[in-house]
Amino acid sequence: MSKGYIIENYKVINKQDYVPPVRAINEALEKFNGKFMVATPKSEILKGVPLEVIVVMEFDTKDNAKAFYQSEDYKEYKNLYDKTTYGWVSLSPEYIQ
Repeated sequence: MSKGYIIENYKVINKQDYVPPVRAINEALEKFNGKFMVATPKSEILKGVPLEVIVVMEFDTKDNAKAFYQSEDYKEYKNLYDKTTYGWVSLSPEYIQ
């Protein structure tokens, strides 16, 4: 079974209340066999105009990634995200040739 990835790209619009994702969701990630691959506002942009923060989380399976995103454990972070950022979130399977 292939891995699953949650990819977020967002801009922080309320820096006072914003909590970086690494501090907010590490425990929840572990429960769903996930880990951070990228979580930074310091990417070197090679092309295009992405938003400020890029986050990539890897999971053992796409199903684990989706379960994590829909979980009560992640709900608090999603609520914080909605109040302090704007951007997008995507669920992607691993690319397999």
